[in-house]
Amino acid sequence: MDYLYHYTDVDVLALILFNKTIRFNSLDNMDDLQEKEVADIKNIGQFCYVSSWTDDPDESIAMWKMYCSWDSGVWIKIRRYPFHEFVNDPKSLITTGMPVIGDETDGDYPKSVIPYAEFINNGFTQHPPLQKNMLFKVTYTDDKKMLYPNLVSQDEKSINIATGMLGKYKNTYWKFQREWRYIFLAFPFDVKKIEPENDNYMRQINNKLLSGDIIHPFDYYDLTLAEEAFEDMEIMMGPGISNGNRLIVSDLIEKYNPAASLIESELIGKIK
Repeated sequence: MDYLYHYTDVDVLALILFNKTIRFNSLDNMDDLQEKEVADIKNIGQFCYVSSWTDDPDESIAMWKMYCSWDSGVWIKIRRYPFHEFVNDPKSLITTGMPVIGDETDGDYPKSVIPYAEFINNGFTQHPPLQKNMLFKVTYTDDKKMLYPNLVSQDEKSINIATGMLGKYKNTYWKFQREWRYIFLAFPFDVKKIEPENDNYMRQINNKLLSGDIIHPFDYYDLTLAEEAFEDMEIMMGPGISNGNRLIVSDLIEKYNPAASLIESELIGKIK
């Protein structure tokens, strides 16, 4: 599987092309209301951000109907891993005031799709480190223990929260979507306040997280597309797209991404 596909509207396409970004929304904002809930922590799904795609290269009438306005729908085809990776070298970290990586790295600096300096300066942390391990195939199940899992486990020394289960399981009545998701987690933890000799700050944050008394750091986040993935994009106009929106899509591609391919739906004239 080299490509994934996304159904949306012309206004969203305009933002993707103009900004060269893909939006990630909190599970708080998804159409499946089960997703943000687990058995033991109130609304922890708000800290999970996802961008939803499908691996089905064939047009889906259900997807056109559910995720697009009939007269402004578009379908986007993009590379499996399309995001730009920022190099987190010492120069990029100067603004944080944090200790930076020394020259002993021989220039082999860590990369991430969100620059380290950005989340350090804005008081949030993200998990896992955002590289090429953020794409997951959704598992469809009727198992309540997977749909509403218990995330918390503890022993005498520590409390662990299995946040890696978030965003990966959906009820079987969604299986027609054949969904794949890019997923990352973001928490309002200010790493500048963490001191090795004093874990009081982290204890306070964990207690707030467990009690549900903490709010996600943002409603959505836009990840930057890599230039080669952006130019390799393919865009299909929906089967019911209006003449006006057809012109808008053509103009958007000509202006912001002339390397992209523009194709027609095979369902034109076959459904309404």
